[in-house]
Amino acid sequence: MNVIRSEEQTAFVISADVVKFVNDALIVNTTITSFKNCRFAFNEGAEFVEFDGKGKSRRFTETPSWFITPNDFARGQWLINHELSDYGTKEFISAFIAKFPNVKERREHCDLLFDLQLDKSLPPPQQPAPARKAGNKNRITTKPKILDLGSQEIFNQFFERLEMAVNSNRFPTLQILTGHEDITKAPTPLKGAVRTWFKAITGELPPNNKRVEAGNVDLFCAPIREQLTQVKAAGLEPYYQALSQAIQEAGEQYIADFSFKLSQ
Repeated sequence: MNVIRSEEQTAFVISADVVKFVNDALIVNTTITSFKNCRFAFNEGAEFVEFDGKGKSRRFTETPSWFITPNDFARGQWLINHELSDYGTKEFISAFIAKFPNVKERREHCDLLFDLQLDKSLPPPQQPAPARKAGNKNRITTKPKILDLGSQEIFNQFFERLEMAVNSNRFPTLQILTGHEDITKAPTPLKGAVRTWFKAITGELPPNNKRVEAGNVDLFCAPIREQLTQVKAAGLEPYYQALSQAIQEAGEQYIADFSFKLSQ
């Protein structure tokens, strides 16, 4: 945020945490005043998002004139950003090692600075196996695993949509819970989190088309209304914080097997 507030035009290589932060923010709102006049390049320059002077976002895949390749960036602004531009060779090496103790991260930065082309030194990929007929012949499970977006605000929006649906006797489908009428356009992490949160509150998965077509919306919504009342009595914020911690502790558990109850 200090970089964003800077009056000067500054370039930085962003970490995966920043990428997640920006993308999660865009799920909530496409206009973010805190990001006004900021530009982000994701996936090694494969996609871009920029915010105008009012914070309104625009996504596109064409390479804009403002994009700087990681290698060009590393040989210029990178040294200044990391306060390494005034070091001699010996001092630079010592400071560089101290700044990046993680070997993987150190290799990535060395690759940028010195154009080591480490990706080209890897062994060539194996030839793909012959195409087979579709089908889960290896019996590898496709069940989704639990997921949490780490955002109180997104959880509150999910809870509000769920409450509005059951109070009006409507099946709380994924379309309603994610706010995306075309569910194919909803971000996969959002769908995973919504399924996980719904399972934690209700003990069930969101109703699919077969469940909706079968009817019985009154029987489906009545117990959920009582469960939502209990969550509100506990408080949305403490409930979500406890749920988020439980999801982290559960690790790689499947959504269908996940359960959660707020301890009193």
